[in-house]
Amino acid sequence: MRETILKSIDAMEEKLFSMSCDIFDHPEWDGNEVYAAELLTKELEDLGFTVERGLAGLPTSFRAVWKNGEGGPNIGLLGEYDALRNQGHACGHHMQTPAAFGAAAALKQALEGTDTPVTLTVYGTPAEETFGGKINMGEQGCFRELDVAIGTHATSMDAFVGGSSMALQSYIITFHGQSSHASGAPWKGRSAGDAMFLSFHGIECLREHVMDGTRMHYTVREAMGPSNVVPARAVAGFTVRSNDNDYLQTLIPRVEKVFEGACMMTETTCEYKKHPQFAARIPNEPLANAAKRVFDSLGIKTCDQLIRPSGGSTDFGNVSVLCPSVMIYLPYYDAPAHSEAWMEYGKSDYARRCLMGSARATAMLVLELLEHPDCIREARAEFDRRTGAGK
Repeated sequence: MRETILKSIDAMEEKLFSMSCDIFDHPEWDGNEVYAAELLTKELEDLGFTVERGLAGLPTSFRAVWKNGEGGPNIGLLGEYDALRNQGHACGHHMQTPAAFGAAAALKQALEGTDTPVTLTVYGTPAEETFGGKINMGEQGCFRELDVAIGTHATSMDAFVGGSSMALQSYIITFHGQSSHASGAPWKGRSAGDAMFLSFHGIECLREHVMDGTRMHYTVREAMGPSNVVPARAVAGFTVRSNDNDYLQTLIPRVEKVFEGACMMTETTCEYKKHPQFAARIPNEPLANAAKRVFDSLGIKTCDQLIRPSGGSTDFGNVSVLCPSVMIYLPYYDAPAHSEAWMEYGKSDYARRCLMGSARATAMLVLELLEHPDCIREARAEFDRRTGAGK
């Protein structure tokens, strides 16, 4: 069956690469990935999957399901297809869902009518780069039905498995004060700018008293006007991260006290938009070991450190707290993600190699799990241990 699946994927190479290039040529972002979602759902319907669109109130999300027999594991193949705002596909997301489609198509062709019970669920997840579509989807019940969730991503190095990422809470804070002439009547003014800059300083003071693995950053979001006017409005952005989900919860009220304290000192007020919270990704060693066996069987070179933590954040972390999950990274191009180089090579042979490697590795990982069901049970036990599920 292994060779049958791989030959099927190889036979689809031009189709998969064409899908990937089509998505690349139509960059969309922030939940508006209409072209990509329509392309992918049509292909999945033509393949014989039952497709449900618009999950969790997100018009460009979808779930496509195919079932063989009764019982068996439900294995999820997750894909992204959003680009970077005003930059394009400089993160390689145009390759993810075509790779999942290729793996799903080859598996369906090989398994249909056999006595191997399985459900394949392809999830389309928008807006990873902005508000994190998987967060909304998870909150509305998605992913919980899966026994294992598998995702892929491009990387600038040899293959590896994604380890922990950083939990993240971000804010947009609008400070409100009272305008006045900065020279003629400064005593009548209450500076929203002062409140904003005091909050920046407060974050710097807080930085000294947090645990290792914490990251806090801020920026001015909008200009405040001329220097001879006490600014009545100031807008700032803040991001707080931790490599521990529970510790982030203790940081959030401390950070919010900084905003409130800055307003108290300046006799101003503030309102804040609190974005959905990205969870830290929970690694799963049994799934990582299964991925390593797949990499080795396909002759894919891996990093010396198989499970590599991330200094960034991803909404795949919000999937990893709902079901056993694994993100596998396949080599693309030796340049930083989100760079012009990744854009330049988005339709190159480097992209083709990453796409096909992702499809093959995904399909073989599903087959590995089907042939070794103990691995799924071990992955669940590891998930339960790390999340405290069932206590």
